[in-house]
Amino acid sequence: MPTAVNRSYQSRKPSFRQRSDPSKVLSMLRDFIDEGGYAPGMALPPERVLADKLGVGRPAIREGIKALSILDVLESRRGDGTYIKSLEGLRAGWPARVELRRTDVNLLDLLEVRKMLEPKAARLAATRANESQMRHIEEECSRIENAPDWSGIAEHDLLLHTAIIEAAGNPILNELNNALARLLRRSREITGASAPDCKQMVDHHRRIVDAILKGEGDEAEHAMLEHLHHVGLDLISNRRR
Repeated sequence: MPTAVNRSYQSRKPSFRQRSDPSKVLSMLRDFIDEGGYAPGMALPPERVLADKLGVGRPAIREGIKALSILDVLESRRGDGTYIKSLEGLRAGWPARVELRRTDVNLLDLLEVRKMLEPKAARLAATRANESQMRHIEEECSRIENAPDWSGIAEHDLLLHTAIIEAAGNPILNELNNALARLLRRSREITGASAPDCKQMVDHHRRIVDAILKGEGDEAEHAMLEHLHHVGLDLISNRRR
């Protein structure tokens, strides 16, 4: 069972200003889970209990739980509470300090949508892409690998993901991607400002593309999910260039 959570939190209750800060709430929830002895499959206390222990409002707790669910740490079950999904999401690549500005919270919502659509699009592209589309996907991946700076990487990253969606062969999916274009560009601006690991990003894209070119749908879907998980970590990182 988790330890009787953490009396130290009673002396760390945030000020009124901190209560509305998504970064503070996200970090506090992360520490609560990490220090409380939780393991995958275990339930967190109810929202009202968490709010009391951490000294924040229930809406802030709700936002933090949602963010950690998008980042694959938590899983909310309707009528049954919130459970630990994976501790790996808290540790592998988790930034030393979190920065999630309220104006950018909707980018985590965008990431949630991307995780619904893009892994399946990669799977479909692996089975449906024609020769011209595969050539286009390979060209954009090569341009990412050879880009001289982040600006070039970001531009071709967007073009590569668009090419994969187009290769999935679903016109409604194309329309959805076009509708999200403004937010997709903004997301890349945020991750670029957070000094992402460019080599890791290049490796992720190569793995996705190689799987598509080989017609390996399962691998393409898995590789895209892993890539988007790291996008989420970059979105909450405060590492600055």
